[in-house]
Amino acid sequence: KALLLASLHHPMNDQSNVPSWARAAEPLVPSVNVASVKKEVRSSIKEIGRAADEMVRLGRRRGGPGASEQLLALSTETRERARATSQTLRAAFGAVDDASPDHAALVSLSEEFKAAVLRFQQEAEAASGAAAPSQAPQSQPSLQPLPPLKPLPQFAGEMSPAMDIEAGGGGEGGGGE
Repeated sequence: KALLLASLHHPMNDQSNVPSWARAAEPLVPSVNVASVKKEVRSSIKEIGRAADEMVRLGRRRGGPGASEQLLALSTETRERARATSQTLRAAFGAVDDASPDHAALVSLSEEFKAAVLRFQQEAEAASGAAAPSQAPQSQPSLQPLPPLKPLPQFAGEMSPAMDIEAGGGGEGGGGE
């Protein structure tokens, strides 16, 4: 009994000597409920799919009244949802072991999410082009190549043949001679 009491009061068992980070009640590696992450991400994938379908519908209206505003609002809302879902997936990936079945399930879910976001992006681009027919793409000015450079007259005589790369010289240290 005396040994038990002595061990309870041993300096190694004294919590006041332990740093606060070591006494934390929460685990050092965050845990994640993969089932709830899957449910949340699948819900987001469905919502992003619905938004893509809505983009198609809005694109068919061909620039009707308020179509641009609706496209912008839908795009903004869907981008925010996609950002939040992406953060959820990143946090979940950080909390599971790479070799675990949960990691494999998250990889599959992540691929579905990427496909949904890509489809939404494609539909949004198609719809925004259809919703704004009056905004024809502006033509880019044609770029012409510059003529070859000619040495200035005051420096023309100063270049030795060994330094003239175009004439077959090697430049400094090039072994042209």
